[in-house]
Amino acid sequence: MLSEEELRRLIESLSIREIIEPALDNWIHYESTGKTVINLKTGKIEGLRLNINEITDMNPDSEHIELYKIESEEYMFDEEEILDIEEYERFIEFKLKKEDDEWENFDEYDPELLDEFCKMESIDKKERQLKILIENYEEYHFNNFEEFEHSIILKYYDEDDYTY
Repeated sequence: MLSEEELRRLIESLSIREIIEPALDNWIHYESTGKTVINLKTGKIEGLRLNINEITDMNPDSEHIELYKIESEEYMFDEEEILDIEEYERFIEFKLKKEDDEWENFDEYDPELLDEFCKMESIDKKERQLKILIENYEEYHFNNFEEFEHSIILKYYDEDDYTY
């Protein structure tokens, strides 16, 4: 098991991308929650996928400490967030051609259609999603790093034994 000092050094060495990406890789909108955890036995950063209503054991006796989580229903990356203005205009044209006369579904978010458009336009959708998540997380992480580190370490160590 990692010592408190090893855990502290590991957390301090991580970039925001290293914290967020494993969770995003394991997240599927409305299907599964993605988590980034530290394996306390190996010291490796891992991603976990939890299907809806599935629970993992993240108690103090667990082998993992959760660093970051994207709930299955969270972070619906809509087209306007992922695409720039010109890309979004091309996407609307693309969507109109694909959906023809299906106007009742036009305003609905369609991840498969967005994936198809991004592939066609050579847009790295995952990289854009990461950028959004990193921007949202960056300010909190840097302004509250001690609180972030403290909350993670307290999941593993008893507060009475914790060295501040």
